[in-house]
Amino acid sequence: MNLALTILYISTIAWVFPIFRQSRTNLFYFFLFLGICDPLTFVFIKTLHIKNEIIAVIIAPILFYAIDIDRKKPFEINKTEIAVFILTAVLVVLIKNLNVILLIIHTLITIRAIFKIIIELHIKQIINFVHVVLAFYMISSVVSLLIYLNGDHQAIVLFYINLAFQTLIAVFFSIFKEDNPKLTIKVMPQDD
Repeated sequence: MNLALTILYISTIAWVFPIFRQSRTNLFYFFLFLGICDPLTFVFIKTLHIKNEIIAVIIAPILFYAIDIDRKKPFEINKTEIAVFILTAVLVVLIKNLNVILLIIHTLITIRAIFKIIIELHIKQIINFVHVVLAFYMISSVVSLLIYLNGDHQAIVLFYINLAFQTLIAVFFSIFKEDNPKLTIKVMPQDD
């Protein structure tokens, strides 16, 4: 088995563990769908011989929704989330390269992750390091898709290096929970 496949399999397995670690946090559903995406892709490729990106495209708008779930409140879907689901459906019809669609939706997820950090900083005056790592992961995911879409030999090598790095991020989320108080920093306003 070559190194690229080894990295791919290890990454697939690594992203299953955060599902269990984040089980009682607000990010549980995000990690649930993120963790099942690759195994589902493998199953559907082997059984139905579909494109490997189709499952990721189906799950991407769900990730957009799930990154902002507050489990203390009833599940609701707002206009922005509905718009992202509709956008994904329209893009599937208009764009043949599913990786471009993934790039667009993952960029929107990244913006939402960064927005989550900014809102917590502004309203609660805290920085949750888990959210910072999540935003960093999403940025690396967008970069990885850009690299992959470039398509030359060096881009593929960089893609797998980034995938290996993202596996380390999966290990982080397998160890640390979103609600870990040691990873939440209170930012005190400066008195003038």
